[in-house]
Amino acid sequence: MAWRNAWTMLALLIAGQVAMSSGAYLWGPLAPFMVAELDVSKAQFGAVQSAFYVVGALMALPAGVLADRIDGRWLLLACLLAMAVPLALLSRAGTLAAVTVLAGLCGLGNGAINQVGARGVLHWFPPRRRATAMGLRQTGNMLGAALAAVALPGLAQWLGWRTAVLLVAAVVAIAALASGGLYREAPLGADAAPGRVRPGLRAVAGQFLRNRPFVRLLLLAPFIAYAQIAMTTFFVLFLTERQQVPAALAGSLLGGVLLAAAVGRVAWGVIADRFFARSRGRCLALVMALTALAAAALALLPAAAGPWWVGMIGLLYGFCAMGWQGLLMVVIAESVGIALAGTAVGLLINVAWVGFVLGPVAFGALADGPGYVSAWASVATVAALCALVLWRPVPVSPPVA
Repeated sequence: MAWRNAWTMLALLIAGQVAMSSGAYLWGPLAPFMVAELDVSKAQFGAVQSAFYVVGALMALPAGVLADRIDGRWLLLACLLAMAVPLALLSRAGTLAAVTVLAGLCGLGNGAINQVGARGVLHWFPPRRRATAMGLRQTGNMLGAALAAVALPGLAQWLGWRTAVLLVAAVVAIAALASGGLYREAPLGADAAPGRVRPGLRAVAGQFLRNRPFVRLLLLAPFIAYAQIAMTTFFVLFLTERQQVPAALAGSLLGGVLLAAAVGRVAWGVIADRFFARSRGRCLALVMALTALAAAALALLPAAAGPWWVGMIGLLYGFCAMGWQGLLMVVIAESVGIALAGTAVGLLINVAWVGFVLGPVAFGALADGPGYVSAWASVATVAALCALVLWRPVPVSPPVA
């Protein structure tokens, strides 16, 4: 059919990602309401988000293997339904334990969708367009998060956080039927088609670990992830508690940060292609250096400094700390080829989510104890160290078409 072209399939992948991210990022915007009703500390609430990422991390590699072996539309459908059902149940949860378990179950779908999307982009787009297409697909992540940040605080104030969560579940279920029902994979040669006999996981892991840029990014990924999860989980709480910003305005400011991240995911891909074609590590170093600068500014910002100052700093933070993923995924996927792209992205996510799991607990404990100054300073320190390590070039493996 004529409508089954690369850009239509990309639009379906983006729509699915927007819906998924609206559920994956609801914790930060709804934090003030959930913390108050459940009567928990910030560290305990951080553990709820950690449960979400623990399950996602455990799911990442198996989902990558599945993405290389079965039709992408069925996995896309399953991912979205695996988010919608636990969210619907979450709207009825009455205890911290129940919320934590259901948050973990939500991680099942979120842990698999990036592998489907990364492989889908490589299926449908030639090498000269993949970075742009991957960056556009990754904007779905931040657009969904921005939608949640802007809409959910107001909905929670009006209808209650439980009804707000139920509405998100309905949106994700509709996206599952639309995106999962219409999406198709591009015809491929026998060497890359799903179902072809692949080498064992041990052989694949050995191939990946001989790729020096891949190994370096694998080791740094949890620390890069820490900078991202600190913002999405605690920025609204930081604004309402330290900066005395109303919850609805705080959600809007987080939405602006996430929109800046969506722009960054496309912009950093273009910047890397134009100016860092032979040293993408240095482009990531620049990203992390600017992240460190923004985090240090948040740490040094006086209490009740006003929403505009913190909003401007947040835009820089979002553009950098949450704008690197599309570039990273296309480089990783192309380094191993289409046939193993899902597995490579799954392994990267598997390791990166150590930061997503431990980051909220660490940041929340610092915010509960010494305070937000120390919490943001920890992010600045980690980002600066990542920038220093990434600045040193590492020989890059020849790209695979």
